[in-house]
Amino acid sequence: MENTAKSHPSTMMPLLPISNNPSNPILSQSIMTGCFAKLVLVHCALLLALGTFTLLCVFMYTSIISEPPKIRIDSFFVSKLKVSNTSLGANWDVAFTIENRNLVSWVRFKCIEGSISYEDNPLSKFPVEPFELGLKEHKSLRVKISTTVSHECQPAVKELVFEEIKRQHDDGATNFNMHVFA
Repeated sequence: MENTAKSHPSTMMPLLPISNNPSNPILSQSIMTGCFAKLVLVHCALLLALGTFTLLCVFMYTSIISEPPKIRIDSFFVSKLKVSNTSLGANWDVAFTIENRNLVSWVRFKCIEGSISYEDNPLSKFPVEPFELGLKEHKSLRVKISTTVSHECQPAVKELVFEEIKRQHDDGATNFNMHVFA
């Protein structure tokens, strides 16, 4: 069987551009498409670089700014509280946590001192051994103190303070303060 069909030159269109003739519509369209694809690729690369730079700057800013350590009192118990008009005796059991929130620096505590007071009157002081905290590290501490305070031993404590503590204790609730200095 023989094929006798002939094609007409007016119906033939090349699949790929054959020449660099700018008047060829297929060639000029493929050049435009290539330029547009390169332009989109360049914009995507620039946006990716800008986004990466922005994230890096935000991360550096948040990690370089140093934050002070966070001290949190976990528990504060008073037992064997004996109060008279002239003296106070108590056992204190205090648990607290110190946290280093920084990503870039260690914190060294050379001197930590805590105090327990009633209003502005110091009742007891306690030292904590020096230590250091690494990056994003925390340490839980527990201190037990026995205190006997009288006006004769600590003249800084006003005489009326013991009477006020005794009155509050008899009513069922007494407020004490704890401060930690580091």
